[in-house]
Parts: sequence; C-alpha cells; structure tokens
Amino acid sequence: MPLQARTGASPSARAVRPPAVPTVPPQALILAAIVVVAAALRFATLTGQSYWVDESQAAHELGLPFTSMLSAWSASEWNPPLYLVVAWPWARLFGTGEAGLRSLSALLGVGLVPLLYLCGSELVSRSAGLVAAALAAVNPMLIWYSQEAREYMLLLALCTASLLFFARALRTGSARDLGWWAAVSAAALLTQYFAGFLVAAEGLALLWRLRSRAVAIACAVQVLVLAPFIPHLLPRLQQPSLFITALPLVRRIQQVPVAFAVNTLALSSAASDGLLGAAALAAIVIALLLGGAGERELRGAGLAAALAAFVLLAPLALALVGHDDYIARGLMPAWLPLSVVVGAACTSRRARLPGAALAAALLALFVWGQARIESNPIYQRPDWRGVAAALGRTTRTRAIAAYPGQFATGPLSIYLPRVAWAGPGGSQLRGTATVSELDVVANAGQPPGRPGGGVRVLSQRSVDGYEVVRFQLPSPVRADAAQLAALARQLLPAGALVPAVILQHASD
Repeated sequence: MPLQARTGASPSARAVRPPAVPTVPPQALILAAIVVVAAALRFATLTGQSYWVDESQAAHELGLPFTSMLSAWSASEWNPPLYLVVAWPWARLFGTGEAGLRSLSALLGVGLVPLLYLCGSELVSRSAGLVAAALAAVNPMLIWYSQEAREYMLLLALCTASLLFFARALRTGSARDLGWWAAVSAAALLTQYFAGFLVAAEGLALLWRLRSRAVAIACAVQVLVLAPFIPHLLPRLQQPSLFITALPLVRRIQQVPVAFAVNTLALSSAASDGLLGAAALAAIVIALLLGGAGERELRGAGLAAALAAFVLLAPLALALVGHDDYIARGLMPAWLPLSVVVGAACTSRRARLPGAALAAALLALFVWGQARIESNPIYQRPDWRGVAAALGRTTRTRAIAAYPGQFATGPLSIYLPRVAWAGPGGSQLRGTATVSELDVVANAGQPPGRPGGGVRVLSQRSVDGYEVVRFQLPSPVRADAAQLAALARQLLPAGALVPAVILQHASD
C-alpha cells in the first residue's frame, strides 16, 4: 500500500525561529553617542573652577530658608525666581557646594542636546537635528553654562522645549501642542526675562500663520505670567546695568559671535574679528542652503533664522534707544535656532561634501576653544577658592580688604568660614571691630609694597591674577569698614581702588 506523502515536518522537527530583535535606528545610536559626549564634557570638570560672584550669590540664597530665599531674590536678583524655586529642593538633596549645585545645570545641559535634535528634526530633518545636537554637545559656551550654578541652562532647556512645541504647533495647529508651547514658554519667562524675545518671536509667527483663538489665548498666557513681576522688572529697566555698559556697545556686539563659538575667548583680541567671522559663516551657510537644500529644509531654516535674528536684533534696538542690556549670555536663546540653521546647511542634500566639511570645521573649532579655555586660567572663573586657601585659617578675628569689591567678597563669604554674607544684597562690616591682622587681596598689577610703621608681612602668595598678603598690625586697631579700607589703601600703590572689607571671626 503506497504511503501518503508527508507534507511537512513534525512539530518537533520544525526549526524554532528566534524572537525578532528590534533594530535601533542609526540616528538613535548616533544621538546616544552625542549625549554621552555631552555628559562627559559637563560632568568631568564640574568642580574644576571655583564659584564666581553670581554663583556665590545663588549658593548663599539657596542655603536660606525658602521664604528668606524669596526675600533675598526680591532684593538682589535681576531675573524671575523659577531657577531658585527649582534649585532650592535640589540644594537640600545635594548641598550648595560646586558639585551639588552645578550638577543641576549639567543635567539640564545634557538634556538640551536631545531636545535640540528634536527641534532640528521637526523644523528641517533628522540629519540637521543630529548636527545641531553635536554642535551643542561640544560648544564651549553651552559647556560653560552647564557648569554654572545659575539660571542659564534652565533657561536654554526651556527655550529649546519652547522652540520644539512652537515648530510642532506651527505644523499641526493642535491645541495640545499650543498648550505645551504656552506652558514651557511661560516657564522660560519665569526663569529669565531675556526669554521674552524668543517667546515673542514665536508668538508673532504663530499668530500670523494660524490666526486662531487658541493661539491668542496661548500668547495671552505669557502676558499674564509676566504681569505679577512688573514691580520687580520696572526698577531694573530704569537702572543702567553698569557691569554691562562699562564696555562699549560696539565691543559687545563684536563679542557676541565669538562668545557663541568659543565662549570666554571673546575676552581676547579675537573679538575684533567676530563680525567678520560671523559674516563669512553666514555667507557659507546661505550658499549651502540655496545650492543644496530642498524646499522643506529651506523653509525650516528660514524660520529658524528669522527667530534668531529677532532675538539678536530686538535687544540691540532697545540698546540704541536707551535701554542697554546687550550682552552675549543674555542672547543665548538665539544660539538654539542658529544651530538648526547651521545643521540644515551642513546636511543639504545636494551639497553633502562641503556641508560635512563645514560641520567638521565647526566641531573642531569648538573642541579647540574648549581645550584653550581649560588650559589657560585667564579664560576661566577667578580662583576665589584658591584665594581663600591662601588666606588660610585664623585663630583671631581679622579684617580682609578685597578687590574688586563684591566680585571678591561674595565668593570669599562662601569659601571662608565665619564670614557674614558680603556679596550682592549683603553688607560689609557693620559698626566697628578690633583687629590685629589686616589682609589684602589685590590685583596682581597693583601688589602691596613694603609696609612701614611696624606693619609686618605674615605671608604673601599669588593666586590667579591676585596678590594675597596677610599683614600683622603693630597693635590692635578698633575701626569701622571705611577706616579699615583706608588703612588697606596705605599698603597699596597710589591709585588703587577702594576695597570692600569683610570680617572673619576666629575659628575654633
């Protein structure tokens, strides 16, 4: 009897197929690598530099009880309080030291990188988003402010989120995207007033393009959020920012493109060529876009360029009519859409080779700039931690006359034990004190000379551009801050600035 042909193998003989392994898109792997690089650059040297005056002010305020912190903010701070509100519980968990406070900014700086990728993907393409993210990961200015215990990185993270939901809302017109745009934009405004330029530009674009009631409501939310802070803002609008206007406006304009590229190297003579470099880069970007980009890429890059131009030019117009707050770090929200524009140019479909060359050149410039900053103290924050170490411990009450004023006494109030807060919002020595030691922190260009009248030098050290000299007085002196400052000036060359005086009580 013929056997029936077998039409298939038995179940036990069948090959067992392994479960399907999900494939990871190449863009995700590249982005993950970029994020790792960004994290390494921000966290590896987080405590390498000491606090400067603005950070010391934040450390002081975040060490206060919550209501006292808000009182200190109202009296001394120039921007809204969201950063302090967010950082206050963070400081309770991680402390007010450099690693503890700066880790919040570093984490936000790392998070900005994938957010910027999403912005580039939404406005232009995934490839443009990757280039923008890579530029952000190694940019010296973004690394610097990711290592600063202030509001800047919270501002940039929120502005990046605002840019993302703006782009989505512009494409979809959905109430959900508009709601997210309104929420994160309001949070950006509550972090720093300069966010208003980017938010205003986005709001105007949404109103023009969508012309809906939902957009009008989302824009009205921004006005309502700022309204309670008008009493805080008005006095600052009426007062010139002397730390800004001390440098001529033309010089500050020249510094902006250099600061955007290589941060504090803008303090060097390279700043004079900043506008020429910016013009050359703009010409290359425009040529790549016009010669190689598609319609969608051109449209997205043009929109991002318009937003950046508004953020850069609106404060300049205000400066020209009398309210001058034009400074590179206040203009940082413009960096975000500018990176998308550059990303679009570098990934233009019909100009891939020159675009890749431009991306490589910019990345190399950023890496070089960061290495230069890391290797040269002149481009770093003043080493007030080192100054405090040079002053050392004291077994008796002593006066310290410090230059340049609160720029020195603020950080020294943090680093020296048993010193009352003498930074912004604080005060120098109140009343009189009896001291037998008077220490001077002077600019290295004006070091103290040989004292007379029985004054004896206990120690003298040079620290990062400052001369730290401890003087033993011939007999104890009871004096107030002005008298101690006058005495300190006798120990310095003619023409030296009037120092600020702080009092340090004896340690146990």
